[in-house]
Amino acid sequence: MTFKNRDAVTIHIVGVGGQGALTVSKIIGNAALAKDMPIVISEIHGMAQRGGVVQTTIRLGETSSPLPFSSDLSILVGFEPMEAYRARDKITKDTVVVINTDPIRPVSVSSGGMTYPDVIEIISEISKFGKAVYSISAIDIARQAGDLRTTNVAMLGAMSACNVIPFTDEELLEAVRSSVPEKFIDVNVRSLSLGRDAVREKACRE
Repeated sequence: MTFKNRDAVTIHIVGVGGQGALTVSKIIGNAALAKDMPIVISEIHGMAQRGGVVQTTIRLGETSSPLPFSSDLSILVGFEPMEAYRARDKITKDTVVVINTDPIRPVSVSSGGMTYPDVIEIISEISKFGKAVYSISAIDIARQAGDLRTTNVAMLGAMSACNVIPFTDEELLEAVRSSVPEKFIDVNVRSLSLGRDAVREKACRE
């Protein structure tokens, strides 16, 4: 597949430290390299410990910038609901949004000083923007797959079902296999498949 600049696909992933967003970037990078597709990745890391904000922008196709241009975001992937809400200003009428419904409450909330917003309300607000919004519980999917550490790959499967990123199921499967330790391949493959199926089932119902 050959891309021109105007055909570039922009993926913006937001979450917090410890959720595995950077591993997903690596998997997407390996998928792109395997089919000789141009790719640029820009990462913003928060504090190293769990809870620091992590943002990753991935541009697939010929492009002169690692950051999205105005009205250019193809898909927003929220590994954490509130972080997806904070990124809502990047959503355009052509953007697809995928949100993990499992919140990671910051210290300001867990200590009782603040209240975390209702996740359903967050999704409802985000649904006012963009082309389509899909929400899944990545924890439920990872648990079903057999390892809670695969929530990130569940989210990768979910975003792959939106017909936005330019990879086939098999290409992503091979990228997962080449990106994770051998002893974790099977459980990650299951999580990828279950995440993909969850969004496809939602899309069929809608």
